[in-house]
Amino acid sequence: METYYEENFEDSTYSDIIESLFPSTEEQRAFLENFFENKAPGKAHKLIAEWVKAELIRFIITTNFDSSIEHSLDDVGLRGKYSVITDGAQVLTSKPWHLVENCRIYKVHGTIEQGEIKNTQKNLEKFDNDLENEFLDIIERHGVIVLGYAGNKEDKAVMDCFNKRRFKGYTLYWTVHDNQIKDNVKELVEERQDGRFIHIESASDFLEDVLNRVEIARKGTEQTSEAVAQVRFKNLITSGSDVEIRQTIDEERRKLKKYFETILDEVDEEDYKSLWDGYLKLFNYSFNFLSLVDQIIKYQNKYWENILPVFEEIQSLNKNRSQHGKEGLVNYYFFTLLEMIGGILLENKAFQLLHSLLAVKKLNYTKDGMEPILDWDTYAHFIEVKNDEEAKETGQNWIVPRMHYLCQLIESQEIPFEYDLRGRIVDVDLLYFVYPVIHPMGRYSYYWSPESSIYSRGDSSELFKKIKYDGTFGTAVANELFNISYEELVEKLGEAKESFNTNVIGSFHTPWVGNPFEDF
Repeated sequence: METYYEENFEDSTYSDIIESLFPSTEEQRAFLENFFENKAPGKAHKLIAEWVKAELIRFIITTNFDSSIEHSLDDVGLRGKYSVITDGAQVLTSKPWHLVENCRIYKVHGTIEQGEIKNTQKNLEKFDNDLENEFLDIIERHGVIVLGYAGNKEDKAVMDCFNKRRFKGYTLYWTVHDNQIKDNVKELVEERQDGRFIHIESASDFLEDVLNRVEIARKGTEQTSEAVAQVRFKNLITSGSDVEIRQTIDEERRKLKKYFETILDEVDEEDYKSLWDGYLKLFNYSFNFLSLVDQIIKYQNKYWENILPVFEEIQSLNKNRSQHGKEGLVNYYFFTLLEMIGGILLENKAFQLLHSLLAVKKLNYTKDGMEPILDWDTYAHFIEVKNDEEAKETGQNWIVPRMHYLCQLIESQEIPFEYDLRGRIVDVDLLYFVYPVIHPMGRYSYYWSPESSIYSRGDSSELFKKIKYDGTFGTAVANELFNISYEELVEKLGEAKESFNTNVIGSFHTPWVGNPFEDF
């Protein structure tokens, strides 16, 4: 089949092939109707409808024959508030374009529902005069965004209109995917129109991003990438679109892992500065994903199960089970995710979800037993090297460098959350210590080493004070996080106090460390 295609059709256009197979208009219509039957509108069609609803656009010019855009407009409540024009005769019997209130669709190649379909080379040569004049009038008197259109020379009627566009008071924006720009399009945009190319990942990504930025602008908020992500994910999570939500979560997890793999390729594992710079890029890149996590926990925590796999996906990048070089970077980023997502869960009092996180296990590297998530390796040699080198320069040697550098970053960066994430991390890190006190991990050292304890400075933790003196809150923590009674939790926190004195405070060798379980 490949050979047959290369010998007979390789240089043929869509128009050549469709004309060869179906010479008559009715045959072409029958083929296309069958092709489009039961095809639901895609995400991009739905977002175009949202643009219309948000009053960002009034006119849509399309070379497509299907009715996906019309169906999408109907779905957002605009049925009866738009019109469709396919030829010059309809132009002459319609309102002038400047009187259009909501939306008008120009289907310049026709529609499968009625009239002539322009499929063949001959059909694509030229529009009738009235349709061409209307097309030109629209694109001269408005800014134009070209999306999902290649600008093929064979589509002569459309490209002739763009080349005849004289008034340049409004910009022509031409979106480009994978840097695919034809020479005739480059000449049109850059030389004839003084236009702009916009490089995009996909049509739907572009449409959604602009829509979110407009929402932020209308609120008068600064348009940071984090703010855009928050709006995007909040709109998605509250939309109730189950398939789209699950697909987005999977896609964001995939993008995060792919970006991490790119960072691992770039960094020099012999240079702690290179590893730290790679970590900083990852840290900043993570906020899109963390914003998604935050919105899910707030509004639709049933999708938490789709978030959980990220921990094993990230840790799986440490293929050699090492703590040095790139493997150490994996470990430290895993530590970061565990602390930050734990902090988000704690802020939202999502104790059941936190329990499901701490209950995650995987087969250990010796393949002789299941390893709980708090026992996965978080040690990173490059952090210790960074600490030692900075100690030489500044005279300060951090007792818990992993937690110190993480908290320092959180304080110095623009964090897209309205609450104190650093404080939540300190508290959740202490809960990580309590969890194996109640549910021992069965290893050489059964507890999680709570590096955040250095920040307690001799004071009892506010979190654990609340557990003791607020029975409702304490019961929720006991039941949902630890699966025990409130009375049992109080008793276990007393054990945690003793274990903390014995195993944690002594390991730091400093008077700074207080016992966060002092009230027990």
